[in-house]
Amino acid sequence: MSIVLTKAALALKNADSNFQVVKFEAHKSKKKHAEEEIKVDTKTKQTVPQKKDLDLKQIRHEIVKFGMSGFNTTKKEQAKIALAVSLGAKPPKREYVNYKELMQRQKQEKEKKEAEKKLMLSRSILSTGAKKKKKSANNDVGYLLSSYGKVQKKDLKKDDSKVKGKKKKKQKLI
Repeated sequence: MSIVLTKAALALKNADSNFQVVKFEAHKSKKKHAEEEIKVDTKTKQTVPQKKDLDLKQIRHEIVKFGMSGFNTTKKEQAKIALAVSLGAKPPKREYVNYKELMQRQKQEKEKKEAEKKLMLSRSILSTGAKKKKKSANNDVGYLLSSYGKVQKKDLKKDDSKVKGKKKKKQKLI
């Protein structure tokens, strides 16, 4: 039986001699490579970085982070939560409060508000009580009626009863 030699069969016999190592390197243009080297050299020479590269948003973010570093642990956690919410996170859910305690708090707040209202009223009464209000002639109706006089209710009732009585007498006579 004759064996037909294929490329694969030949490659297995000469595997060690045919082995090649290939290393991939991305193509870099000479211009860009030269510019990067120049930038590295100039950055080492300059002590102050350029502020044009920084975004205002990044600056604000860094300031907030720096400000948070001075807080104690509880305030720091609250500041982190506020920062996350401002960046678009959902705010955390409220903590569970016992219903009886909640009712007591609301009752105390209501009492404080009522006490403040009473204080405000007493202060306003004291300040306005010293001043006397002048009666304005425009609101008084008496100046209009002074030439005509006033009609009393009892005079109106007597007239109505007299008229009704006369009608009844006429009806009886007929």
